[in-house]
Amino acid sequence: MTRAGGLEKKYKALSEALKNYQRVAVAFSGGVDSTLLLYTAREVLGKENVVALRGLSELVSLVERNSAEKVLTAMGVTAVERIEIVLHPLIWPEFTANTAERCYFCKRRMYNTFLVEMEKVGCTALLDGTNVDDLKDKRPGLRAIHELSVKTPLLDAGLNKEDIRILARQFQLLSHDKPSNSCLATRLSQGIAVNEEGLRLVEKCEAFLLIRNFIGCRVRPKGNDVVLELTGKDMERLAMSPVRVEIIHFLQSVGFGRVLLDLKPRPEC
Repeated sequence: MTRAGGLEKKYKALSEALKNYQRVAVAFSGGVDSTLLLYTAREVLGKENVVALRGLSELVSLVERNSAEKVLTAMGVTAVERIEIVLHPLIWPEFTANTAERCYFCKRRMYNTFLVEMEKVGCTALLDGTNVDDLKDKRPGLRAIHELSVKTPLLDAGLNKEDIRILARQFQLLSHDKPSNSCLATRLSQGIAVNEEGLRLVEKCEAFLLIRNFIGCRVRPKGNDVVLELTGKDMERLAMSPVRVEIIHFLQSVGFGRVLLDLKPRPEC
């Protein structure tokens, strides 16, 4: 079977599985996975039978909030077809302790809240955008998803990240080439307490790089130093561009000592 044929078969499996539900809620982050899932659910079940659930908190940068809003607007998701839930993870002690189980505690709290809210609007299932490639990494949040019986249609249909990007591009979804992202807390080393000051510092530094077109960058504080993670293309640009001096000066001006570069490039998207 050709790749195109295999992908068509997977997408058909996804669509057929969604037909088993009457009214669903989709946990929407703005990334390509949840975008494709939301799009497909709306196509299969009808827009009136799909609700987009967004969790808003200190863990999500302003850039990411605005990006998710643009995706929803481009898809034509109206105010009555979405629910935005304000969460406060910085008052969850099990989360702010920043142990290896941080993502588990966060996902369980967030999805418990989603489950309560979706029942209020008559949804019978909560859908999550987990895909096959997510199984390759250690993701404590997946345990919470299973414990709460949240559905993972993309994973069940055998779709991986590349499949999802191809489909998203085919359907002209705004996030088809958006780099993978995670919450700001993931930038902080395990054992370092998650707090407002640390999150805002990371957001400020990554925004500085984004404005200079370092897309998909990561800024990871390491004690008094900071480690930059960039795509291969951006690593080459940094090495040859005078912007390198500007970046070093900025990062040191906000309190960091050495500015280090992780030599393992991040994926382009």
